[in-house]
Amino acid sequence: MAVYGNVKVKVFIHDAVPNIETAAVGSMARDIKDHIDTLDSTSNKVLSITHTQLRGDRILTVVIGGA
Repeated sequence: MAVYGNVKVKVFIHDAVPNIETAAVGSMARDIKDHIDTLDSTSNKVLSITHTQLRGDRILTVVIGGA
């Protein structure tokens, strides 16, 4: 069995509003970029980023990092 002790999962829910990574904190692009910046590039590489539309105009994003 594999050991997954080095995996980090972060879930975001945002309004589907166009923005860029330099937008205000709380915007989808900025929050995702800030989280990716906290990952250690040697032990927490980005493994997956997945989006899905929720009811209305909300977007759920899952970012998975790990070795």
